[in-house]
Amino acid sequence: MSDGARPSAPPGLRRRSVLTGAALLAGLAPLQALCAAEPLAPDEEALFMTGTARPTADGRLEVDVHAWIFEREHRWGLNTALARYLGLNLKKLSPAARLRFNQRTALFHAESEEDKRIDIVFDGVPGRTAMPPSGKDGRSNLRLVIDAPPASASQEWQLFHGVTGPGELLHRFRGQALIVPAQGVSIISDIDDTIKHTQVRDRREMLLNTFARRFEATPGMAAYYRALAKTPGTRFHYLSASPIQLYPALSDFIRSADFPAGSMHLRESTTWRTLVPGAEDSRAHKLGVIERLFTEFPQRRFVLVGDSGEADPEIYAQVMRAHPGRIDGIVIRDVTGEDRRSDRYRATFEGVDPALWHILPPDTTAWPMQAAR
Repeated sequence: MSDGARPSAPPGLRRRSVLTGAALLAGLAPLQALCAAEPLAPDEEALFMTGTARPTADGRLEVDVHAWIFEREHRWGLNTALARYLGLNLKKLSPAARLRFNQRTALFHAESEEDKRIDIVFDGVPGRTAMPPSGKDGRSNLRLVIDAPPASASQEWQLFHGVTGPGELLHRFRGQALIVPAQGVSIISDIDDTIKHTQVRDRREMLLNTFARRFEATPGMAAYYRALAKTPGTRFHYLSASPIQLYPALSDFIRSADFPAGSMHLRESTTWRTLVPGAEDSRAHKLGVIERLFTEFPQRRFVLVGDSGEADPEIYAQVMRAHPGRIDGIVIRDVTGEDRRSDRYRATFEGVDPALWHILPPDTTAWPMQAAR
């Protein structure tokens, strides 16, 4: 580029700049009211989180759709810095290990895209539905009722895909919502150190297990969950303070480790600075998701499964006190060497029926409560 000339801004950016200037000069309302949301550009993507759907009394289906719209960036310096902190030499990793590291970190480089529009098309339902324009965090959420074909008693999923631009179907942006019957049992399960070996209490080991190593299922948990899944009407909701950038990797893990599929409830997209949430942020996220599930499915009963590494026992005890009669049981996988007679558990579950909370020792061979009813 010669003579110090500046690069020309893309047409969309120039148009937005003109509108911004006009709005500022005229003292008009927020720009969003003036600037229509734009369809996704070819280098932008939409990631649909697995949500939930509820059959309605009139035979239709109420579906929650949660999308994150972003553009991939390549900031290899961040990968180098993380690798250095973890004691990894990226050049000496095997091709498979280097690919895994790059895939796990890829979405942490992404830029959330604001004011983007995407429509969705539900399988078996004619027409397309516009989602709200994405916010600054790239998120667009929608709850709507659709005239879906009558679902069989065994049907668990409503499928859909993203649509952007005139008639262009983006099949790679597929999504699905877990159909949750009005009655039955929902298993709300933590992920890290509950069904996946993570070592959350050791930050460096946690990061190595998250970004550099193969995900490893905790012993026995997939078999326990598959046994629970045999009861008709049982559904699984995986709850974690991990950010949504890890959604693809965690979804692949649940499938490959043979856990029952379920809805996924992760923390919002984050930055490297907030990669590891504070205790209060994690607690607020988990309590918020649990309260929402209890509210949206008022006739269902729940089993809460977590581990002793962080605050799962305290969170679940709080929920049990707030919703007496709704919880069939609490199961805590022991990773701290504490039995139910410890000061921690006696204080946490004081006043809670001892038959409703259970500790799952690492060497156990049996699920500690009766099958979900």
